[in-house]
Amino acid sequence: MSIRLLTLITLLGCVSVAKAQMQAQPQDDKGHLSGDVEVDATWFDRDTLIGTSTTQYLHEKSSTEGWFTLNYLISGWSFTARYDMYNNSALLDPTIAYTGQGLGFYQIDKKIDKWEFTAGDFYDQFGSGILFRAWQNRYLGLDYAVQGVRVQYTPDDSLMIKGFAGQQKDRFTVWPQVMKGLNAEKIWGIGNVGMLTGAGFLNRTLDQATMNQLANEINSLPYSQRFIPMYNMYAGTAYNTLNYKGFSWYTEYAQKSREAVFITDDNNNQQLENLPGHVFYTGASYSFYGFGLNVQYKSISTFIMKTTPYATILDGIMDYLPPLSKQETTRLPSLYSVSAQSQGENGIQAEVTYAIDKRNNFDFNVSYIKQPDNTILYREYYAEYNKIVSKNVKMEMGVQSLIYNYAVYEGHPGDVVHTITPFFEMSIRLGQPHKIAEGTAENKVPLQKSIRFELQYLSTKQDSGSFAYALVEYNLAPKWSFAVSDMYNIIPQHAADQKLNYYSTFISYTEKQTRFTIGYAKQVAGVICTGGVCRVEPAFSGIRASIGTNF
Repeated sequence: MSIRLLTLITLLGCVSVAKAQMQAQPQDDKGHLSGDVEVDATWFDRDTLIGTSTTQYLHEKSSTEGWFTLNYLISGWSFTARYDMYNNSALLDPTIAYTGQGLGFYQIDKKIDKWEFTAGDFYDQFGSGILFRAWQNRYLGLDYAVQGVRVQYTPDDSLMIKGFAGQQKDRFTVWPQVMKGLNAEKIWGIGNVGMLTGAGFLNRTLDQATMNQLANEINSLPYSQRFIPMYNMYAGTAYNTLNYKGFSWYTEYAQKSREAVFITDDNNNQQLENLPGHVFYTGASYSFYGFGLNVQYKSISTFIMKTTPYATILDGIMDYLPPLSKQETTRLPSLYSVSAQSQGENGIQAEVTYAIDKRNNFDFNVSYIKQPDNTILYREYYAEYNKIVSKNVKMEMGVQSLIYNYAVYEGHPGDVVHTITPFFEMSIRLGQPHKIAEGTAENKVPLQKSIRFELQYLSTKQDSGSFAYALVEYNLAPKWSFAVSDMYNIIPQHAADQKLNYYSTFISYTEKQTRFTIGYAKQVAGVICTGGVCRVEPAFSGIRASIGTNF
């Protein structure tokens, strides 16, 4: 009998226990059932001009992913189960076609007075997540849930203590390494100064197979580079948030013990070394009367937190290191996005916002990140102006200037990229909302017509050269949305290169809580980032469709 089947039987047994408890209580608590469903499908259309050459274009031709989550709450009990499906999927690794399905997440949680007990899979973090963060992003194919047991004690509103033990999920199995953690937070203050102070501890123990592999590899090194690997890695963090009126200041320091880690050199070669690590992060913000200032500083030294040194790229990550860059949402300004470099970086970011009045505001951002040897990784100057022209018209314009270390962030040789990107956006609300289909059950839903334009131009002499981008989006909110766009390689890096179009079309329809989308797109190869987590993806050409709902 499989572990997942045993888990499902256990989950059903716990539901029976909860039901028995409910029957012993007043019958006004019948519980609450909720959930969500999402199914994504992709059809791959090979385009040799933009370099679509992964296996899906050559063999599988299509892929499907699906998630079905159920939550049931009753009498202090909480039950969650999620079914995951991947058919010929490029989501988990864009270079392969992965197929697998089964119980992707399950959890039993019980609150008893000041205690909370969790068994199964869970997401959590200590402080900002620098030491430990268990989270997911299904659109990047990432799921760092921990499978194990967690206990939390909250004696009052000012104190929280929690601990856990378990193993990190690896799709439908778990990594063999064991993790244990402890976290405590206290809210306190002095006069008008409020504080939240916390500390965390994490221990990860290697399994015997990984230790044997490490020992064999270390013994193959030159004698002067050999070391004794450790089964256990220990790490700790201390953090504090100070609030006073419009001022807030966050500080955190984390350190880990020596362990075997792979260090990548300038030629993208990896060397096994025995190193400790640390992170110092601090950020302060201040706001008053339309003015806002946010400043952050971060220093990282070999703070590589993985379940095993042999976990590749985004696999097995146990923490979250926040990037010091503005999180862009528009196409060309986000083309060269970055993630924090756990091997080592020092950086600073400052952002100033200023609202002249309710109709006019400015946003200025500066980011500068370098390696410990002072090699520049990233530098951004960003300025944006937002204007409410009238009740129905809004516009945004600005410019971004970047320096981007292509070789470090994308993992293969390339010149440092220098860009200048002006951008413009305008949104126009067209008339007053009107009702649809008079005489139908839907005629109470007003449709608001609007149109939105985006124009961007990225100028660079490196990488693939300069691009122009245009988008037109028409909305009949809250039902329909239509968009068409084109990203045009207007000045390729080499004069002999062909000027390519990366165009896309998109349609979405929303009916109550259900949303359906479909679109055809061509996407340039490069870095894709969500929430500061990035990965390099190959070019894409094809149709994507999705349907999602919740209940």
